[in-house]
Amino acid sequence: MNIRHRGSGTADERELMQKIRTILLAAMSVALLSSGLVLSSAGTADAAACNTVRHVETSGAEADWNVSCSGNWVHVFGNVTDTAADGECARVYAIWNDGGVDYSAKACPKGQTKEFDFSWHNYTNASNAASVYLQEL
Repeated sequence: MNIRHRGSGTADERELMQKIRTILLAAMSVALLSSGLVLSSAGTADAAACNTVRHVETSGAEADWNVSCSGNWVHVFGNVTDTAADGECARVYAIWNDGGVDYSAKACPKGQTKEFDFSWHNYTNASNAASVYLQEL
């Protein structure tokens, strides 16, 4: 009886198996990406400084927001709109510099707009009070 253990093949066999694994991994990655299994995509992040106004667009969403600061409070408010009939919704979320997260309501279907209003306190850096994202999901 001839029993072979893993890794006991010839150098050519091991090289061929490595190439096959690489090709399979690449094919699986392409299949996952093209099948729509990427469930959400974030738009440009804004390391939002105090007293800024932003307009951000993705292929299927847009949002406007203001960041204001007073005392040790950060206030992020604005609106988010679903702009594409693609089956996805749009929302905005803010990650505060202490790790807290706030999410807007989802805007969908196409044409729907939702307003949001987030407040947080104890920010430590006026030039980076929060990171604000527009997301399609």
